[in-house]
Amino acid sequence: MSAPTKESWHLDKKVPLSLIFAMLIQAAMVIWAVADIKKDVEILKSRVTTQSDRDERQDRTVNEIVAELRTRLERMDNKLDRLIEKRP
Repeated sequence: MSAPTKESWHLDKKVPLSLIFAMLIQAAMVIWAVADIKKDVEILKSRVTTQSDRDERQDRTVNEIVAELRTRLERMDNKLDRLIEKRP
C-alpha cells in the first residue's frame, strides 16, 4: 500500500467560469440584502422614537381634555343641584 498523498486545495479547470461568476453574484446579492435589512432596521428605530414622542403628546392632550370635561360636568352637576333646590 502506498501512503496517501496530501493534496492541497486547488481550482480545477473543470469548474465552469459561469459557476464562479454565479457564486460571486449570489455573494454580492447576499451582502446587498443584509445592507438593505440593516438600513430598514435603522429607519424603523427612528420611527419608533418618533411614534413614542407622538404617543406621549397625545396621551397628555387626552388627559387634559378628560380633566377639562370632568370639571365642566362637575359644574353642570352643581348648577342642576341648585336648580333642583330652588324648585318649590
